[in-house]
This record gives sequence, structure tokens and C-alpha cells, in this order.
Amino acid sequence: MFTVTDAAKTQLVKNLEGSSAEAIRVALQKSGCSGYKYYIDFCDQVNDRVEILLESPIMVVADKEILPYLQNVTLDYIQDGINRMFKFSNPDAKAECGCGESFML
Repeated sequence: MFTVTDAAKTQLVKNLEGSSAEAIRVALQKSGCSGYKYYIDFCDQVNDRVEILLESPIMVVADKEILPYLQNVTLDYIQDGINRMFKFSNPDAKAECGCGESFML
């Protein structure tokens, strides 16, 4: 199950305001020294290639082929001093690179 914290929901709503996108897309790309990294982007059109992960207060979707990589993942929005960012936590990751950018399952 993919989880979005209240802090992340609030920030995602702010990010989508003023955009023509229908939803926020959670995606996966090859990156870093450990293999993959999660990222978020705008989704201009929700279609049958995506799975809806969250409908309210904002629609969050992901391509169906990456759903196995989203099991037990939590998306949070953290503030540390003046730094603010979205953070993906995956307790099933077998390894992470030293900088925390990428992971391996």
C-alpha cells in the first residue's frame, strides 16, 4: 500500500494549484549507484495506463508497471530548517546509496 502523509498531501495540493495537470504522478527512474529513484511530476491526463493511488484531497497516480515498487512506500514532505522536500521512504529497500538518492529492491 502506498501512503501519503498529511504534510505531503498539503504540499501536493499547493504544487498542483494553477497547473493544467489533472493529477500528480509518482514515477521511478534508473539513477544513482543503487539502481532507482522515486520522483513526482505532473500528470496531464489520467488514462487506463495509470493506477489511482489517492483520490482526495488530490489525485495521485502511478504507471501500473511500477506498482510493485510502491508497496509499503510512504511519501512525506519534510522541513529541516530552511530546507523543504518530498521524501520517499521504502522499508523494503535492500540498499541505498550514501547520499540517499537511489535504492535497490
